[in-house]
Amino acid sequence: MKVVLIDDHEIFRLGLRALLESESNIEIVSEASNSEDGIVVINRESPDVVVLDYAMPGTSGLELLKIVKHKHPEVRVILLTASKSESVLAEALESGANGVVLKQDTSNQLVQAVETVHKGEQIVSTSIVPLVKRFDALAELTKREKQVLRMIANGYRNREISEELNISIKTVDSHRTNLMRKLKLHNLVDIVEFANKTGLSDSTI
Repeated sequence: MKVVLIDDHEIFRLGLRALLESESNIEIVSEASNSEDGIVVINRESPDVVVLDYAMPGTSGLELLKIVKHKHPEVRVILLTASKSESVLAEALESGANGVVLKQDTSNQLVQAVETVHKGEQIVSTSIVPLVKRFDALAELTKREKQVLRMIANGYRNREISEELNISIKTVDSHRTNLMRKLKLHNLVDIVEFANKTGLSDSTI
């Protein structure tokens, strides 16, 4: 399997190369220290897997991920990050990352991630699996339920939601009951916390 490494920290990148090249089925075909050089390398080498740093100066790893997925949808991309932020995870998965691995993870976990995405599967660090489950739960909501959830989290009362969405208060109550059941939320505090952590409270859905 052909792998490209893109990370602005040379020492860290050399460590990744040594780690991955110790595996008989992995060949590091090239490296880059920034996104601009990274896309040139990817265009030239047509790798199977790209291991990409999330936080780089200039064009970020996240932006490069979007470019790669647009130009080379067949390339599998693992995003490396030191952040456990739910917003980072959400952006990564929504942008098409095939894997999200924390820089704090073990070397074996990174090797496993490379092999997993190469097989066409998706993988995220075990420490952020609970965050993925939250986003999976969010996907179960209807568009209207997401609107109601966002508005409740932003302080709207039922009557205000009713007027804003041009639906009855009874319908608002129904949506509220349904979304709380689906997400296993129990009160207003839970709703606000969920909306904030998933980024829904800032959404225009």
